Amino acid sequence: MNKEVIYLEPEDDITDILTKLQQAEQKLVALVPPKKATMLRSAVNMKLVARTAKECDKVAVIVTADPAIVKMAMTAQIPIAKTLQSRPVVPTKEDIDKTMAEEQVIDEDLADASAAAELDELKSDKNPSKTPAEGSKSMPEATSKKDGEIINLDEETLENGSKDGKKVKNKDKKDKNGKKVPSFEKYRKWIIIGSVAAVLLIAVGVWAFVFAPAAKITIAMNTSSERFSEEVKFVTDKNSENLESGTLFVEKQTFEQRYDADFAASGEEDRGEKAKGNVILTHTFSPRDSKNGISLSVTDGAEFVGNGQVYRATAGGSVNWDGDDTTKLKDICTSKTINLNSCTVKLTIPIEAVSSGEKFNLDKNSSWNNYNQAEVSNPDPITGGTTKNVTVVSLQDVHAARDKLVEEHAEENKTKLMDQLKKDDKLIMIEPSYAENVEDMTAKPEVGAEVDGGTTPSISIKISYSVYTVQKSQLEKFIESKLSIGEDQRIYSIGEPYFDRYNNLEEPARLKTTVKIGPTVTEETIIERTKGKKIGEVQSLLRSINGVDSVNVSPSYFWVRSVPNDPSRIEVDLTVEDKE
Repeated sequence: MNKEVIYLEPEDDITDILTKLQQAEQKLVALVPPKKATMLRSAVNMKLVARTAKECDKVAVIVTADPAIVKMAMTAQIPIAKTLQSRPVVPTKEDIDKTMAEEQVIDEDLADASAAAELDELKSDKNPSKTPAEGSKSMPEATSKKDGEIINLDEETLENGSKDGKKVKNKDKKDKNGKKVPSFEKYRKWIIIGSVAAVLLIAVGVWAFVFAPAAKITIAMNTSSERFSEEVKFVTDKNSENLESGTLFVEKQTFEQRYDADFAASGEEDRGEKAKGNVILTHTFSPRDSKNGISLSVTDGAEFVGNGQVYRATAGGSVNWDGDDTTKLKDICTSKTINLNSCTVKLTIPIEAVSSGEKFNLDKNSSWNNYNQAEVSNPDPITGGTTKNVTVVSLQDVHAARDKLVEEHAEENKTKLMDQLKKDDKLIMIEPSYAENVEDMTAKPEVGAEVDGGTTPSISIKISYSVYTVQKSQLEKFIESKLSIGEDQRIYSIGEPYFDRYNNLEEPARLKTTVKIGPTVTEETIIERTKGKKIGEVQSLLRSINGVDSVNVSPSYFWVRSVPNDPSRIEVDLTVEDKE
């Protein structure tokens, strides 16, 4: 079974150990505590390790010879191994006693070696007059053998590794106290291997703790939706805009198209001659009773009604008396003598029928309506009226053709204008202000013209499609100025604004939209606040921000316990969810 080795650090606490155990990829996990480690000398901590390993379906083995840790492992029933190569076993009381005895022997050996070193130092101090050659002999000179034989080891003997000039196997030499001095020749290979291994270990350490550490911080935030509704007014002069009072500058966006179409003339007119003649107005009054005089006057175009038909005066006329000079009565009265009791005046007016047609021809002495106070009569017939019905272009025909063109292209061009403006993300449309206007219209033949059988009337119109718009940036400034949010909150987005109760530019309307508000969190602020901090501290710090729902810190490797100080090695992933 493959195993994963985790070397514990002196500063690791029980939470760090449990996290490393949970993140281990192999089922068999060897935990190697440092010397004098205290985190596993607690029965509670050791039981937490055992329970976590069981929950993760892993086997935890502690590699140590520390009797205190071995004792705690026996309590928690966790296997112990003296080395990474030895077989792990659950310790018993005998194992604990044996471990303690071995530790005591090691301590005694260390004490004896220390005492011997102190004794040599004392001897050296007592004979200060002796030179190194006379006193304690150095390694090149030699040590004593059995029977008191002194063997001199000169440089040649050392080189050849022999006694008395004879080569012998390279053996360890002894110092004057009889202790073996190891020959480093046979360890040269291992020294070189160890040096290379140390360099590699340092390089790996530098990579692991300087270049490899990185972290990804994932933050999920909630935003709340707030409805916005404010009354606004409109102006077409940029200088009159005032966001504080809700006065918005609007611009008219126009799209124009010209269309031509044929239509059928349906108007009918009588193009015959008009009947003409004269009428006589007769008025009788008493000059004696008319102190203010009289006036019988008809203006050009005055209308008369005879036998139900209407006629117009083609010229005006009048008969007047001021009421003072009675001698003038003989000039206006039909009587040649002056009669102050009765005077009859007559006024002849030429007339013609308002329209052509035979029905306007009248016999003499037909029935007429009075004109003011005067009686109207026609002593002669009204004649000359003829009937000639023709087809003409009527105003109704032109209007019908115009309305048909407008209706046919209305939806198409409205969509075209709206789509064109929606592509400009700097403008917001006031959709209720959309309008269609016919600006130029011509008909051939003209209205009232006679149309014969070979003529097809046509119409040409220019239609202007328009809608008013507001600058989006100004609208957002107005919305932001009207919202009241906390210092730790900000606006994440503003929905599509629209205008309600719009009638025209002269009347106010109501601006409505939806605004999403959430915590003030940016990638830059997250990096600045978390770099160099431990993972647990980062999670607690970020979760304390109002509106932050969850925080997850993912280190690049299992041994990375802190967020790097280098901002380039920190990745921030912000997700925003709308909380209704």
